[in-house]
Amino acid sequence: MADAITVWSLIEDKAGVQVFSREEPGQDLKRFKAQTRVDDPADTILAALQDTKACPEWVHNCVSNKMVEMIDVKTRIYHTTVNAPLWFKHRDFYQQAHVVYEPKERVFTISFQSRPDYAPESNQAVRIHDVEMTWTLKAVGQRETEVTYEVYIDPRLPFKSINHAMIKRSMYKTLQGLAEIVQSPKYKGTTYTEAELEMLSEVE
Repeated sequence: MADAITVWSLIEDKAGVQVFSREEPGQDLKRFKAQTRVDDPADTILAALQDTKACPEWVHNCVSNKMVEMIDVKTRIYHTTVNAPLWFKHRDFYQQAHVVYEPKERVFTISFQSRPDYAPESNQAVRIHDVEMTWTLKAVGQRETEVTYEVYIDPRLPFKSINHAMIKRSMYKTLQGLAEIVQSPKYKGTTYTEAELEMLSEVE
């Protein structure tokens, strides 16, 4: 039998988006996952995900998102500021993103790891230290893509219920926003060449 802590519980299922949560070992807050299917190729969706300036248009509560360093073709560092509920200060965090393409499965995976000490904290926002994210884009046909967005984050709000409600809503609204933003003409028709895909493939 699978360990109970590894089992995802479905907590939202509407408008084509499913949101799951599960207990996270050694942590006070839960890990969340959202899934949907988008009627566009994975290349188109990846192009939208990497358009950092557009993030406030579709990522729920996103105030700004900037690439601050490009380490190599697969690895970048981003600074993100998000709006907190009620009277709380904005939250911000630095993350190192790593993009990998798996050609046999036709899957893009973007993994984000927290870099809280990358730059000094600002008086304008509360620095989030504990955050992990993963986007998975899996081709399920010539055009359709299964999108999975997995997050563990501690927004450092005072009550567990407020944290969980904020994250759950953000997961659902963000996937809704992604499905809408990829319809923009600037992403349509994006196709990565074989050479570009090879550069994103792990060869280690």
